[in-house]
Amino acid sequence: MSYIPFESLPEHSRLWIFAADRQLSDPEAEMLVSEMQAFVQTWLAHGTPVSGSCTMKYNQFLMIAADESSLPSGCSTDEMTRRVRMLGETYGVEFLGMPRVQYRFGDKLLTLTRVEFAELAKTGNVDSDTIVFDNTLTMIGDLRAGKWETAAKLSWHSQAFEFTK
Repeated sequence: MSYIPFESLPEHSRLWIFAADRQLSDPEAEMLVSEMQAFVQTWLAHGTPVSGSCTMKYNQFLMIAADESSLPSGCSTDEMTRRVRMLGETYGVEFLGMPRVQYRFGDKLLTLTRVEFAELAKTGNVDSDTIVFDNTLTMIGDLRAGKWETAAKLSWHSQAFEFTK
């Protein structure tokens, strides 16, 4: 069995964050994670089990991680991505489509296109202190270090958008 609890993976584990275009219901999220866990339990790279895990955050972010020492290959990564796409189709969510920006507005988690978020930045409706989700992280250690859910000024957002304040 190659499935490891997400919290038990080493800091250097490779991370993929797939942001859905909407929040899933609790039952949808539970079923999707269950199906992805079943995939991870059988995930192979050139016939060798990949030691990995998955979890869902806020019913919108599917996180998959693999211990780099189990060497997930390009082909095995492609197979994982195909599975994510298939599960998205099953649950009516888009994980791999147009790039979006997820951010916090009060206690709400919102999703916008980059164009829409840029307009909010220009008008001052979001700023460099707005909490954003940096779904480009590739190491589980960065996730644990708090670099995923962070102020825009501390992520790629600070270079991609012109904040007025």
